[in-house]
Amino acid sequence: MKRAFITGLLVIGTACMILACGKKEKETNEQKPETELSDGGTEETDQEEAEDQENAGEDDAQAEETPDEGAENYQIIGTESPEAHKVLLTNRTGEAVTGFTVKSSTDAEFPANLMASGMKVENDETVCLYYTVPETGGAETGSGKMLRTTYEFSVTNEGGREIRISGLIFDDIQQAELCFEDEVGFIKYVSVESGEEISTKEMALSLQVQ
Repeated sequence: MKRAFITGLLVIGTACMILACGKKEKETNEQKPETELSDGGTEETDQEEAEDQENAGEDDAQAEETPDEGAENYQIIGTESPEAHKVLLTNRTGEAVTGFTVKSSTDAEFPANLMASGMKVENDETVCLYYTVPETGGAETGSGKMLRTTYEFSVTNEGGREIRISGLIFDDIQQAELCFEDEVGFIKYVSVESGEEISTKEMALSLQVQ
């Protein structure tokens, strides 16, 4: 009888010890959810950093694929050089353009077409113009002062119409729209010098009247 009683106590004691060990192990696991690594970090932290690096790589790739204002994204008119003015021109004339050339206000005739053979600029398409200003001085006034040289575009559309746009100053233009309305050609752009939006339409209409 005594032996059976002692045996029962041993069984109960063993069960309590097992339950206590299980509870302690569970509390230990709950208190330490992250596995420490030899470099002082954790598995969770390293995983987040890896995901951030992966996302950053994807963002960089997307940025590289996003078109910028470089000439590689547009058809080119003229010849690129360190001395050439670079202007992004968007065709808003309503028709495809097949001819484009530039002359200064002091020149009598337009030079040859600057567009490559077979090249066409569709309506609403943007192209990159490179134009090197000739090394000539401006016109001199009676007082001895030099007038600022202006330039003129000659644009030929697919139907054969020639559109002339005059009074242009290259170093004041970075992006412009070539337009044709009310039977006159003109450009719209934001002045580099003043930051104002400029349209040469009124000037073109006044020249037409003359």
